[in-house]
Amino acid sequence: MDSNDTHRPSRRGVLLGGSALALAAGLGLARPARAADGPLAGKRLAYIAFGLQYEYQVTLVGRVKELAAEKGMSISVLDGKGDPSTQTTQLLDVVSKQPDLILLNPVDAKLLQGGVRKANQSNIPLFLLENLPPEGDWVAYNTFDDEAGGRAGADAMAKLIGGKGLVLECRGAIGSGQSNLRFKGFHEQAEAKYPGMKIDTLKCEWTADNAQTLVVDAFTRDPNVAGIWAHNDEMIRGVVSALRQINRLKKAGEDGHIPIVGFDGTPLGLQRIRDGIQDADVGQNPFSMAESIVGSMEAHLAGKPFEKKTLIQPVMIYKENVDDQNNWGNRVKA
Repeated sequence: MDSNDTHRPSRRGVLLGGSALALAAGLGLARPARAADGPLAGKRLAYIAFGLQYEYQVTLVGRVKELAAEKGMSISVLDGKGDPSTQTTQLLDVVSKQPDLILLNPVDAKLLQGGVRKANQSNIPLFLLENLPPEGDWVAYNTFDDEAGGRAGADAMAKLIGGKGLVLECRGAIGSGQSNLRFKGFHEQAEAKYPGMKIDTLKCEWTADNAQTLVVDAFTRDPNVAGIWAHNDEMIRGVVSALRQINRLKKAGEDGHIPIVGFDGTPLGLQRIRDGIQDADVGQNPFSMAESIVGSMEAHLAGKPFEKKTLIQPVMIYKENVDDQNNWGNRVKA
């Protein structure tokens, strides 16, 4: 879970702009906007979100709320705040209220096993986004193909730096399934295809502040950095601040430019690409994810077939295609 140079707690951008702030303020119970027919009409959905300090997550929640209203569902959104302990309390409380459906996007799915068991024991259909618990029953799981995203990030970085040199990796939280898969995909691809790339992994925990501090420290250890890759666009805000702090911030095409590859495709990540600060972004699509998981709920209640596990594939974004309206960051206001 970004700003023009700023995913405080991923996968993933900080709340920026009036629309994002309005959504965060309008959590709680959202009633359907109009009468609707269909299997979801009149149902109550409880959605425990990853954390609404991330722009990607705000967009994902917003689209689920829109679809719920269209289909006649009542939806209660709880902000997980990027904290497994908060989500554990929320999940146990939600189960006690017996909604018709639960949608859960775990920060660290291993730590939510107790709540998952309670939901199973209560026979509440459980739908999951992005992080899958090692045990328990769930109806459908929808996620971005983070490992493929990591591989794509390695390919993009290698293209930008000629396949060799020191790359700083701003890693998300160690307990996060998304971060682990992005790390795995990037490292395995680099080892297999780009042996000249040396990777220095910085444990930035999704946040811009950590990224800024650790990137400055990394340049102190070795100033010969060829490129920087981050597990979300938010950490790149800290990367940019760090480069500015040490007087190493140069735009693409200028002498001394250090290529930067991000992850998410947020509006501000796209703007940084336009501005020449960021070179590429691994784009994931919250609209597709929301539409797919709500479609699974609808099919489940209607007794129709659906994919139990759905992987949303990455799209690489460069300056050449940054304005493409298929990039979700161009569909929301920064």
